[in-house]
Amino acid sequence: MSDSVTSLGWARVAVHSVRTAITVAALTLLVAFGAISPSASPRPTGPARHLDMSSGPLDAMMQANRCSVTGFDRSVIPSKAIVRTPDGTTELVSFDRGWAVFSGEVAGELVAVCLGPNAAG
Repeated sequence: MSDSVTSLGWARVAVHSVRTAITVAALTLLVAFGAISPSASPRPTGPARHLDMSSGPLDAMMQANRCSVTGFDRSVIPSKAIVRTPDGTTELVSFDRGWAVFSGEVAGELVAVCLGPNAAG
């Protein structure tokens, strides 16, 4: 009986050792994959260059086309819009295209709505 108890003790030690080795190996792989993943992902290239509301070219475009970032009275129908495209360019477009951007039918961001150039000036 003592031989079977001794062999049973060794079997428990062997099973425990194998389980510990597997756990350590799994944790090591988990840490290794965690360390590799961030370095393998592409680095951000920096923020895209956008014309913001305080920039000269956008201010000039907005002033020349009588634009508003908040909209106009309900009785006033804009004829143009300024949109920012997904690649970061800012464009003066038709109001219909601006509306499509605003409603999500076309990619981009609506910046302002415009009445168009002043006929007198």
